[in-house]
Amino acid sequence: MNQENAEYRWENEIITAGFCDKMPLNQDHFTPIGGDIGTLDSDFEVSEIPAYLPSGDGEHLYLWIEKTGKSTMDATKAIEKAFDVKETDVGCAGKKDVHAVTRQWISVCTRKDHLSAIEKLNELGWMKILQVTRHTNKIHMGHLRGNLFKMHLTGVNADDETIQNALQCLTNEGIINYFGKQRFGFNGDNVALGLRTLAGAKAPHKLKKLYVSAIQSAIFNLIAARRFVQTGWDVFQGDVMQKINAGCFVCDDPNTDEQRSKNGEIVVTLPLIGKKYMHGQGVSEQQMQKAVQDFFEHWQTKLPDAHIQPDMIDKFADGARRAYWVRPDRLTFQRLDSTSISIEFALPSGSYATVFLRHLCGDSFTR
Repeated sequence: MNQENAEYRWENEIITAGFCDKMPLNQDHFTPIGGDIGTLDSDFEVSEIPAYLPSGDGEHLYLWIEKTGKSTMDATKAIEKAFDVKETDVGCAGKKDVHAVTRQWISVCTRKDHLSAIEKLNELGWMKILQVTRHTNKIHMGHLRGNLFKMHLTGVNADDETIQNALQCLTNEGIINYFGKQRFGFNGDNVALGLRTLAGAKAPHKLKKLYVSAIQSAIFNLIAARRFVQTGWDVFQGDVMQKINAGCFVCDDPNTDEQRSKNGEIVVTLPLIGKKYMHGQGVSEQQMQKAVQDFFEHWQTKLPDAHIQPDMIDKFADGARRAYWVRPDRLTFQRLDSTSISIEFALPSGSYATVFLRHLCGDSFTR
């Protein structure tokens, strides 16, 4: 990887908009297969992998829904109206793609008869209620293990051996866990809106949190891209490591932890800056500080009257750690015709299918 040539191609776009179509990707050991997602909603399917299954009893009605061509917010609003409940009575574990067929659990705090409400929802045409049960608590954001995807890719010119080799490499090595460009708004303007929010611009509370999260995500993407270009998957003393599906600790033995990382037991994490996130040490902390400095210096020049400072984020976000890389699971493909395939894979909660497909397909991927 040539750092000098690669760095300036994508760096400014990440700082400005959070994402770039030429992000550094882990493609050193395979040939990208080409292609792109088909244009139909049915070419992109996603099903939630829940953190737990409902017990069958409790004050919260659980709906396993399928929606097509609509947002999760559209679905929850429709459910609020059909059941005549407040916004706070409805819960979901994650927001699913709009231009897709998606399935997820949504909870409704209600003891009322639900048959007429479900009939109204099914009559919408874009939503189907596939299963109804009950549980003792509301579903909260993040209450899921991951998502299972099924995609239809067109324009794939690679042969089956090349495709299988690419899938095997990505399974073994993983992908950079970037936030996808949909995180940053239709026109990539959520980062700028986030900076204006820090400066005091008015917006609904939920949108303020969304806009500020775009700042956190852009800085994460900047740290991740620079780190991959400079040092690949290396583990350093002072990195904040996470046990898979468990807690974090600071690395004090890079040789041991790098082997554990290769074995899939632990993973390097990078920061989502905020009031309470866990700091690293050494190289890890230096990478974070440099990214934050470069990000805010750019925006202080662009918005000189706003007097924006990094600690302003603390008012809106506690911060967290996010895995630097993830390994896709359950990877399979099926040849549909000479230039089309169907591919299935699972990713952990919070990881983006479009980022995985960008790694797999290469520059031909546009979504």
